[in-house]
Formats: sequence, C-alpha cells, structure tokens
Amino acid sequence: MNLINDAWISVRRKNGEKIKIAPWQITEAIGTDKEIIELAAVRPDFNGAVIQFLIGLLQTTCAPKGNSDWRVWFNNPPSSTELKNKFESIVLEFNLDGTGPRFMQDLTIEKEDPKVETVERLLIDWPGEAALKKNTDFFVKRNHRVNLCLTCGVQALIAMQLNSPEGGRGFLTGLRGGGPVTTLIVGDTLWKMIWLNVLDINEFNSMACFTKNDKKDLFPWMGETRKGNTHITTTQDINPAQIYWSMPRRIRLIFKHSESICNLCGEKTEIFIETFYSKTYGVKYKNVAHPLTPTYVKDNDILSKHQREAVGYKFWSSYVYGDSDGQSNPAKIIKTARGRHIDDIRMCIFGYNMNSNKPKCWYEGVMPIIFIDNETQWKHYNAEIAMLICAADMARYFLSKAVAKALNAGVFNTVRQRFWQETEPEFYRQIAFLREEVIQEKDGLDIRRTWHKHLVAKGLEIFDDMSQSEMIGDVNAERVARAYNELRRNLNGKKLIIDILGLPKEGGIRVS
Repeated sequence: MNLINDAWISVRRKNGEKIKIAPWQITEAIGTDKEIIELAAVRPDFNGAVIQFLIGLLQTTCAPKGNSDWRVWFNNPPSSTELKNKFESIVLEFNLDGTGPRFMQDLTIEKEDPKVETVERLLIDWPGEAALKKNTDFFVKRNHRVNLCLTCGVQALIAMQLNSPEGGRGFLTGLRGGGPVTTLIVGDTLWKMIWLNVLDINEFNSMACFTKNDKKDLFPWMGETRKGNTHITTTQDINPAQIYWSMPRRIRLIFKHSESICNLCGEKTEIFIETFYSKTYGVKYKNVAHPLTPTYVKDNDILSKHQREAVGYKFWSSYVYGDSDGQSNPAKIIKTARGRHIDDIRMCIFGYNMNSNKPKCWYEGVMPIIFIDNETQWKHYNAEIAMLICAADMARYFLSKAVAKALNAGVFNTVRQRFWQETEPEFYRQIAFLREEVIQEKDGLDIRRTWHKHLVAKGLEIFDDMSQSEMIGDVNAERVARAYNELRRNLNGKKLIIDILGLPKEGGIRVS
C-alpha cells in the first residue's frame, strides 16, 4: 500500500456521500455537490491525525513562496492531476508495507530482537498493563482483541507518532509531548482546511535547519533511527519537514494476508494488522516547535501546550495572542493567518487530556478569531479581552464557592464547565463589539459594564438552578440563602467591578 497513490482517506462530499480517496484527490469536484468538505474517519483522533498528514504533505511538497503565491491556490485550487505531480517526488517515502523503508516505521528494528505487541496498543485510549491490573480501563474494555484494516492501521500509526504519550522507560513522548493541543484555521471545505494551515516556504524553513536535505533528515524512517538513548534531536538536527513526520516510537507493522473484519470500521479486508514490532528509544526531540501548536517557555525550554479541560473562551487569549512578555505564544499558523488578512475565520482546537500515559478525555472545539491590523490596537484589544476573561474566571470562582456552600458538597467541576459554556456565546458577541470600539479608540467601558451584568445574571441563574433553592424541603433553606447573598455581594463587589474590570462603582449592579 502506498499512502500517496492509494485511496485510504475517508471523506464526506457535500452531497453527504462518504468515500475513500488518495491524498491527491482532495481538490476533485470543487464547486459541485461532490466537492469534498470534511474527513470522515471512525475516530476523532484519526481525523486529527489525517488532517495533519495532509497539511504536512502540502507543506513538504507545495509550500508557497509568499502570501501572494499562497492566495493563488486559495482562490483557485490546483487540479488533482497537478497535486499528483507535486506528490510524485516523495512517493517512495510513503510505502506502508514492503521490505525496505516504510512510512513512520523503524527500518532496522527486526534485527534487534524487538518485542511483538498486539495492534490495539497503537490506540492511545487502549488500556495498558497497569490499567488492566488496577481496573482503570474506562475508555476501551479488556479482553477484546483487535484486527485493523490497512486504513485504520495507518491512521492509528500516525496518531500514535503525533500524540505519543509516556510509555515507560525508553518509550518516548511525541515531538510536542504526550497528547499535544493542535490549533487549526477552519475552512468550509477540506481543501481550504488544509491550505489555510500551510506556511510559506521562508516561514517554514525558519523552524529548523532547511539545509539538512538527506532523506532521513525529512523522513526519519528512511535511515537508521537517531535513537533517543544516545542523541537529543533539536532543530539543528532536522529539516523542517520532519516536524510533520516525527518518529518518537520505534514501530514496524506486521501484516497478515487473510480475510478478516476490521474491528474499528467494520469493513472486510484481505490484509490486516494484528501485531507489530516494538523497541525502545525512538527519536528524542527537544525544543522543537510545531506550526500548529501553541508554546510556552519554561526553564529556557520551548514546550508545547496541552488541553487540560474542555475547549472554551477561557483559552482564547492564550491560543490567539499569547502573552506580552513572549513566554507564551500562539501557534505559528495563527500568527500567519493574521498577516493574510482573511475575514471571518475560526480556529479548531483538539487534543487528548493526558495524565502521564493515560488519556482522561479527548477535547475538541471551535472558536472565532478576530484580528486587528494595527499593532498598538491589537495589543490593546487583547489586553481588554484578557480583562473580560479574568472577570469571568473570578465570577466562576464565586459561583462555585457559593454552590458548594449551599449544597454542603463539592461540585466545582460541574459548576465550572456549565458557567464557561453558558457565558461563551455572549463573550464572542462582546469581543466582536469590542473590536469596533478599539478601532474607534473608545475606552471599552460599555463593553465591560455589559459583560459584568451578564456575569452577574448568569451566575445567579446557575446558582438558583444548581442549589435547587425552590425545593425547600430537600435543602437547607437557611444555608442556601446565606450562600446566595454572599454570591450577590461578591459578584457586585470591589474585586470584580473595580480591581479586575476597572469600572467606576456606579457601573456595577447594586445589591438592594
């Protein structure tokens, strides 16, 4: 199987039809009801892996020279034939099977007495030995052997190499750590989703050592693995392309030629994967930033961010702007999108919440992105947004504390999630208004007042609902009343109104 020439990517057309295509077919039937609008894998982490595969493929073979060059394909996508010709130069590097180099698989592992693992170990949410012993296999249950077709097998392989969690001594995390967050610019077709996230050649080359042009510098499976027990791999050791084709795990799939049913997609297959070879110490990456992942600096190391709770506007500033001192930065593609002056764009965020090697949850969500061209106004705009988010976080704290007191129980996670979700639509509405105020050089006080009123109203509404204050027979009415009054005082107090939002006292809602 060859990942350039063969059809293995599940997609959905505009008319609802689901088919499999080869990568070069992503621009087929544009402008018709058969236009390809989205990926349609059997798992969300597989969709996440495949979209990064496709972005990496375009970035490696078709990087534009600059914004004007990028816009040519954005407005007039290339034909499938043109894409096929572009991909032709790396076809041999993308064989999934065979006796030689294989896509994202170790070249020499079979000579080193490898361990044979069952293929379900490629699925990040599959319980490991420790989980089975401790009975913590929540996502996927035990005693269920898996056969994977080639389509699901390659997607599992890509997802593992991109998200590689801690796996014990010698089993290394991915280039961005275990289960990194990925932020993508959203398009309304698959082609736009891919091309919106491709950097120009100079931007991409700045991310690593573009003069390293041996095949193994781009595609680490094309030579002997640079093993992590003897080498640390930095940006000086790799071509920028390897950022998309990283290989922290030493894996080689074992193929069986027999009729079977894939346990994930349910399709019949005459070639399937039941086991794979595994060996410790793949490539150990350090201080390598990824164009699709926000970063932060800690002890002079560049680290990738991870999603620890549900995607929401709490993270808007961090993922769109970063911080003023440069210690936290949005993904490079987000900065690039601002320079391309594209209106009405959104950002998709996804990733595993990993606790060491155990996945706690898969998070996914979409946020609008609002830019301002003027740099001074852009900084002012983001400072105002940070203020609104800080106010919401404080209101959330007051609410969680009040509900816990009313019920005499810990319900902080439930309250927090509900508060962020129910205040989110108004947040995005207000920051759209705020953009216009900043451009007109207004002080933003009206936006802050409106936001404060919304936080108070929503906080009291959620308290009433969650404290069950109307069910007097089932709760301690006196305790609920005390908690309610304390919540009102806090939401209308100096800390929220003056210290955080910078409003004059009369701007708040007075407690009668």
